[in-house]
Amino acid sequence: MTSLVSIGAAQLKVIGLNPQHVSQASETRVPGRATFTGMDYQLTGIGERTSRLEVLTLPFVFGGMDALGWLQAQHIAQLPVLYLRLGANLAADNLGLVVIRELYVDEDRFHPFTGRGRSLNAEIGLVFV
Repeated sequence: MTSLVSIGAAQLKVIGLNPQHVSQASETRVPGRATFTGMDYQLTGIGERTSRLEVLTLPFVFGGMDALGWLQAQHIAQLPVLYLRLGANLAADNLGLVVIRELYVDEDRFHPFTGRGRSLNAEIGLVFV
């Protein structure tokens, strides 16, 4: 099965922990000051680049808990890991090194025998390093 997104050792796939939404944000620092002829701007460099992913799985049907375990381990260890996305002709696009800054996990409809949620949603906040 082809991975749609790879964050270090965590493989996000169609069957398993499935990416539902991806967003990216970045900023550039451009301070300005007023002059007699208008504004004078100075380009002082790129600011922080971030990405946010929303993922979903039904663990008892599709699995995906292994990928969640990798995400949690990389987040706790604050490891810089490679961030890849599926590209054209099944080739991966290397988006760079990231650290998992935030990891939110929501479980719904708990299974009576295992205590795990039947539906699992997670939100992953990445920062490029």
